[in-house]
Amino acid sequence: MLSRHPERCKYPHGHTRTVEVVVSGKHLDANGMLLDFKALKLAVQEYIERYDHALAVNSEDPLLPALLANYPSDAVIVFEGTEPTTEVIAKDIYDHVASILANGFASGPYKIDASSVQLERIRVWETPSSWAEYGT
Repeated sequence: MLSRHPERCKYPHGHTRTVEVVVSGKHLDANGMLLDFKALKLAVQEYIERYDHALAVNSEDPLLPALLANYPSDAVIVFEGTEPTTEVIAKDIYDHVASILANGFASGPYKIDASSVQLERIRVWETPSSWAEYGT
């Protein structure tokens, strides 16, 4: 919901989003990989999936109190003082993934060594033909 939008985007609506994560590095591991994509997926999946079936709302949206009163807390993602545009969502995901890559991740046999790869950019597709990108 984009509360400042002059048309229909100010109302609840959905998108079929796809998130692209682009990483780079200078060394491949013993398996010939820069990063095991399964490890990356495990590290970021829960954070990205929180957007599925949730309303992204500006904290200043006058409808926010009613939304919070009528929906479960995990169904409303509040963006502090900013509209939840695709660009803002791309930055939000970028910041989260960058933190994981800087600090490392481990889950069973899957791991990402701290600072072993760099996050280049996050691209969030809003529709099959429109996207926003945030990165270095």
